[in-house]
Amino acid sequence: MEIRATSPAVRSPLLAAAITLIACSRPEPPTLKPELAAVTAVTAQGIDLRVQIQAYNPNSIDLSTRSMKASVLLDGKYDVGTVTALTPLDLPAKKWTRIEAPLSVKWKDLTSIAALAAQSRGIPYQVSGTVAIGGETLNVDVPFRLAGTITHEQLVTAIGNSLPGLPLPGLR
Repeated sequence: MEIRATSPAVRSPLLAAAITLIACSRPEPPTLKPELAAVTAVTAQGIDLRVQIQAYNPNSIDLSTRSMKASVLLDGKYDVGTVTALTPLDLPAKKWTRIEAPLSVKWKDLTSIAALAAQSRGIPYQVSGTVAIGGETLNVDVPFRLAGTITHEQLVTAIGNSLPGLPLPGLR
């Protein structure tokens, strides 16, 4: 008796092996599409931002976010600091989901910020970081980068509130 490749005795083990390989394959990391980093407050203590990112989960299983870690850089050279915010959120399979996180970064060096405020211009900033995403079979930090500008008025107000009576050129 000859066993042919199309017989049920051969197809069942092959089908089971294929299903096992597919089920055991490692999920793909989600894709992040940064949307917005908006300054919500500039104070004597630091800078508050709202970060908004779209995340696409290309997998057939749900994943979840755990946290967002971000560093803020002013004017391309002043490191404001790094902060981690908890962002527990489900990322349904095969869907886009918006991740929003408030970030509050404390000033490391207020004198550098005062020098920036004295320049009478808006100051560009960059927010660079990662979103920690995980599930039962995948744990990965996916990077993102956003940019914007802090207005001169926001800096002047923050410096004026923290250093009252200190005359700084270019400040009101």
